[in-house]
Amino acid sequence: MPPDIVLIVWDTCRPDRLSTYGHGRPTTPFLDEFAGDAVLFRNAHAPAPWTPPSHASLFTGLLPWRHGLTRPFGPNARVRPGLPLLAETLAKGGYETVGVFGNPILSAGTDLDAGFARTVPFYEGQPVKGSGHDALEALEGWIGRRRAAPAVGRRPLFLFVNLMETHIPRAPRPEFLRPVLDPGRPPGDLNGASLLDEGDLTRHSLGLDPLPPPLLEAAGTLYDGACREVDDVTRRILALLETERSLDDALIAVTSDHGEALGEHGLLGHRLSVHDTVLRIPLVVRWKGHLDGGRVEDAAVRLQDLYPTVLEAAGLEAPPGTGLDARTLTESPLAPREVVAELDRSGIPFEKLREAFPGATDEVLEPYLHSFTAVQDPVGTPGARKYVRVRREGEDGETTLVREELHDLAEDPGELRDLLLQPLAETDEEALRRLRARVESLP
Repeated sequence: MPPDIVLIVWDTCRPDRLSTYGHGRPTTPFLDEFAGDAVLFRNAHAPAPWTPPSHASLFTGLLPWRHGLTRPFGPNARVRPGLPLLAETLAKGGYETVGVFGNPILSAGTDLDAGFARTVPFYEGQPVKGSGHDALEALEGWIGRRRAAPAVGRRPLFLFVNLMETHIPRAPRPEFLRPVLDPGRPPGDLNGASLLDEGDLTRHSLGLDPLPPPLLEAAGTLYDGACREVDDVTRRILALLETERSLDDALIAVTSDHGEALGEHGLLGHRLSVHDTVLRIPLVVRWKGHLDGGRVEDAAVRLQDLYPTVLEAAGLEAPPGTGLDARTLTESPLAPREVVAELDRSGIPFEKLREAFPGATDEVLEPYLHSFTAVQDPVGTPGARKYVRVRREGEDGETTLVREELHDLAEDPGELRDLLLQPLAETDEEALRRLRARVESLP
């Protein structure tokens, strides 16, 4: 029988805040241990810096332009009709499919719940999201009902869990906050930071109401506490599943859909850039005999690469039209993989923006009209560069070029120096031509 498959997404989690990836605070003791018998991918990237397109890529093996879910409103707010998602394919292959959703975007409104025979949304009654502790209660209830139901024969399980601890607003419980506080150092305004919402982050990023440094520092501390909390929830979820079935042979992946800006480049949140702060994600996968042994992999991989990996474990072929932008993680060695990421304009009409941010000029609100495309050469290849193209789409649908950027992430991982602002070396000229052509090949 094919193995059970468990995918756990820590929504809005960046890897450099995890002790598993070298962060100085003890944020992820469980993931540290789990990685000791798994494969840790150091250079994993999301195909978009926000939830719907990234999850759609995870569920299809396609880039956002191909699966079609690129905006929060209008015709591009759903996956293309007729495109089968991962849960649908696994269900047809004999899997019991269960989705546990802390993010309300993962619903019939986006079609991202397609194929799950059982969905357990635990955000109902919550202002923005459900907590991981709600997820545990929901899973306990599902397991209890499952045990009480008439036996119908054991089938392999596909369990997908989206956890929202690291997504704004962040208010980790004291037992998870205490271990990440620096001894002898005031933590800053933790209460004020816990009250920050999406509007506060956007006003900071637009320069309308910048947060003072102590509040920014406190927000980072809360983020670390939230990492510690989602790590513990994940430990308890897997332990709970172990009471129902052995996970020794299961494929288990812990990852994220995108990162989060915590003040870098003057930004907070994840909707106004394609910097690595919002594209780099954790990815730790355990599959006995295939992805195990505590190995660390430095080659670049993408979130959508989980799609063919899961189907490989299930012994299923990718349906026509899916998996076109992904490669399995079990390759040895991993083939060089470019990273392509997209952020389509918000789609919010300007009059709505003016209502949301009274007093802000159209120039200040301009970033909401921008669409971003980033292409990054495979990590470790000679002359590897990251190219960013920013376009502006007007209300009439006309698109104009706003700017281009070129970065050497090996020398400048913080993306602080745009190579296009200085005379280019010959290798950079060649990289610019190559990556421009790649972006222009995309629809």
